[in-house]
Amino acid sequence: MLRGRGNFQAGPLLNALGRFARAADKPPDGVDDYLHFYALDHLVARQGCRHRLGYLEVEGERIATQCFEPAEPKGTAVVCHGYYDHVGLYGHLIEYLLDQELTVLCFDQPGHGLSTGMRATIGCFNDYVASLEAVLGELNQLQRPYHLLGQSMGGAVVLERIAQRGLKPFTEVVLFAPLIRPAWWSVNRILWQIAKRTIEERPRTITKNAGDPDFVAFMRRDPLQSMVLPVQWVTAMANWMQRFERIPPMKEFAPKVIQGHSDKTVGWRHNLKVLNRLFSPDVLHLPDARHHLVNESAVLRAEMWRWLSERCRWHEVSVQD
Repeated sequence: MLRGRGNFQAGPLLNALGRFARAADKPPDGVDDYLHFYALDHLVARQGCRHRLGYLEVEGERIATQCFEPAEPKGTAVVCHGYYDHVGLYGHLIEYLLDQELTVLCFDQPGHGLSTGMRATIGCFNDYVASLEAVLGELNQLQRPYHLLGQSMGGAVVLERIAQRGLKPFTEVVLFAPLIRPAWWSVNRILWQIAKRTIEERPRTITKNAGDPDFVAFMRRDPLQSMVLPVQWVTAMANWMQRFERIPPMKEFAPKVIQGHSDKTVGWRHNLKVLNRLFSPDVLHLPDARHHLVNESAVLRAEMWRWLSERCRWHEVSVQD
């Protein structure tokens, strides 16, 4: 999947973006350049695949929302991206889900990708949950059963939503390297305590967080990336983390969890302990995988997809629905 082809500029597409409810009427100007640049065009070109891109209004922001629908869908998967991410980086996962005959409903969180909002920051993680909830409001138009997937920060948003509102209406919940506590938090917490008194942001460091070298290189020239780490976002994360780790156990919740042991972004050992204490996770351990699992090497992605296909009831409606 070769990203970065063509000459995509976000401005024209953002100006042309209309409401998601009317997205099927006419594709916005600039969408073809967007799909080509992020190597999503081959997904839209699949026989019978329908693509919609528009925005939902959530708490004063425009949340860019997309739907990839196969010719004969047998269910729907909602995808929540990670911090700094956006839908354009999730082509591998979208393709896998389309191969399972699932409609893929996905969106850019506020401050990310094609959505409006202060770049890469938020006042409270509940604002991310509000965006997810607005997107879930579109499910009644789509095929059951429903599934919910989250990568990193997206996993945190999924966990918070389920902690607040329960498991309905989802059959499968899949978490890729979910964020609960970041790596080296005992040290970074001290730095955060100092930073929040003195600065508003610091330059972002882009690390080799996946085994696909093309993806790592592309991250440095992706026009929808933010290149700063706002201290406000770290504060929102810390407040959420402290509250979430104290929620009552929900042992009836059995998410599928995929975690790499070479992950240097989240504190995965601690996070798995929390997940095992609160829930009943089914975990795939990948010793060689880094953090950005949906953009890992082709070999590791194939292992993840096999595992999910063996374990997930993609076409089975939940008994709780």
